[in-house]
Amino acid sequence: MRPSLYLLKREIGGKIENPKTEVHFVVVDSDTSKDYPLNFICVLPKIHGLDNRHSIFGKIFGEGSVPLAKSLLSKALAQERDSEIKMEVEKRLKTLNKKIMVAREIVIKPKMKLRRHEEKNYTRNQLYS
Repeated sequence: MRPSLYLLKREIGGKIENPKTEVHFVVVDSDTSKDYPLNFICVLPKIHGLDNRHSIFGKIFGEGSVPLAKSLLSKALAQERDSEIKMEVEKRLKTLNKKIMVAREIVIKPKMKLRRHEEKNYTRNQLYS
């Protein structure tokens, strides 16, 4: 399997003067077929769902899902010519880089011992008095 990113731009909304655009990030397999949707694998989830075990992307690519997403987005940014799509790709890359930096900070910081509050065992009479 050789995953790559296929970007779709769609105009939504009823206003003709100011239509909103929506960009869909689709992961496709370059080995299977050249035509979309025959080579469809899954949709690239938003950044918070990349390493989520419940997303299909996370299930398929597992531990390597975040680096793969970064690689796919970087390649798409270099190849894309449409300014609106480029802006959406840049947003996702920026958010992904922030997430990676936060994850590194969490790993680098020394483990702190958390204080446990003493749990009191209340009797039934003490709770209702």
